[in-house]
Amino acid sequence: MKKNNKKTWKNFKHKDNIKNAVLAFQHMFAMLGATIVVPILANMSISMALIGAGLGTILFYFITQKKVPVFLGSSFAFLPALMAIVGTKTPYTQEWQAAMATAIVGILIAGTIYIIFSIIIKFIGVQKIRKLFPAEVVGPIIILIGMILVPKMFYNNIITTYGEPWKNWTTALITALTIVIINSVAPKDSFLKVIPILLGFVVGYIYAAIVGLIDYSDAFSKDNIIIFQNIGREFSFYKGFGLAKGSEYGTAILMIAPIAIVTFMEHLGDISANSIICEKDFMVDPGLNRTILGDGVATMVSGLIGAPPNTTYGENTAVLAITKNYNPKNIFYAACLAIFFGIFSVFGDFLGTIPPAVIGGASIILFGMISASGLRAIVDAKVDFNNSRNMIIVSIILSIGLGLNTMSMVGDALAQQGADPNFANKFKIVAGDVEISPLAIATLVGIVLNLIMPNKEEKKAQYTYLNLTSEETDKEIVNIQEHNKETNNDVDSIDVNEATNEENSDVDVDTIEVDKATNEDNSEAKSNDDLNN
Repeated sequence: MKKNNKKTWKNFKHKDNIKNAVLAFQHMFAMLGATIVVPILANMSISMALIGAGLGTILFYFITQKKVPVFLGSSFAFLPALMAIVGTKTPYTQEWQAAMATAIVGILIAGTIYIIFSIIIKFIGVQKIRKLFPAEVVGPIIILIGMILVPKMFYNNIITTYGEPWKNWTTALITALTIVIINSVAPKDSFLKVIPILLGFVVGYIYAAIVGLIDYSDAFSKDNIIIFQNIGREFSFYKGFGLAKGSEYGTAILMIAPIAIVTFMEHLGDISANSIICEKDFMVDPGLNRTILGDGVATMVSGLIGAPPNTTYGENTAVLAITKNYNPKNIFYAACLAIFFGIFSVFGDFLGTIPPAVIGGASIILFGMISASGLRAIVDAKVDFNNSRNMIIVSIILSIGLGLNTMSMVGDALAQQGADPNFANKFKIVAGDVEISPLAIATLVGIVLNLIMPNKEEKKAQYTYLNLTSEETDKEIVNIQEHNKETNNDVDSIDVNEATNEENSDVDVDTIEVDKATNEDNSEAKSNDDLNN
């Protein structure tokens, strides 16, 4: 019989390697926009930010036992503090070096706070942390993660970018539509189903080039291999440790370190979102203490090389939701790509030519997927909205998060237009010179409401929103079931007695029927004996 040697994607020998490479590029593109914006605004090195993100993600990958598909990139939560400390200084001058030295100390202490949180969680147990986050709290928080990013994306990537407005809008629209169409029409098991985001970037980039939206004026102007030719300049901030004053270190520490408390709450939301999308309880396995530890170590390593602090990225969570591929190795490969692009600036320069509108178009889908996963958490948990307690908690979390985020954006827009900073800050929640993120405030309010509002209408597992099978979750469910049995003892006793009476009745009837059958058999046997005689 003749063998079928027809080459198809399903039996292609190296398809797994190609798929992993493409998925890695998608994760790379998803995090790129946000990761390079932070160092640009804070007057820090883009190359070092990419290298720091890559190194941090790799360390996170191993600390979490290669189980959690999370990418770590530059954190926006630390941006206001970094801009205040470093943003006004001319790069590579002595003033900049001194400012960088103080910022690095603040970043290292912020990472240390993460590690302290990790130790605390290890000793008290993750279950006490998880009780703070039932579905009616986690769901709206995840929705907020996406909805907070969407308006910022529209403003930063589409509205305020250079070029004619119609070019930006059409580029974003074509990029988004490409992702939607490919994801909708591609066969389920085809390779196209894996790469809709990457193809969206390619099509959007080609269209942007056609309409003249790509600016090559600053591209490819730097040395090709910065790690060898510019390493002295990139690490010149270490000279600043002998230039900065003690009071400057204190100011930087007070401005940067407390933000770790805010980003800790954001970390909880991101890990919860990943757990829901991947249907694996990452808070239990490998454990919340490990994910926090990985985040802290990644932040400290980034600080040591002069990069911004790292944080878990919701953008990459959305990539997981779209591709349905949850292999942490793809994140590891994406981290290696980030390091590669950071070292070889010729590739970084090329990535820098991607128009913000292309990134914005892809983000429309990505950020929407994050919010959709939050809605899924609420639906899967069957949260009862007839329960006024649940309705109030969800409503307040969403109202505070979206409302404060809108006001914060107004303040940012006014500041960009040259308004007095003191006036612009009136639209934000600010502690000293540090803005407290709307997401952190909404999360804190949700936790407090969940603790102080009684929940007498429901007695069920708080963790069913994860739809998981971990041992600790199963134990919690068993405990709640036992509690329900104790509270329903009277009803159970009645049911048991009734069942016993019914069984006894059945036994009596069966006994009578057996006796009848026995008598009949005896009668027949007697008759047969008489006939024989």
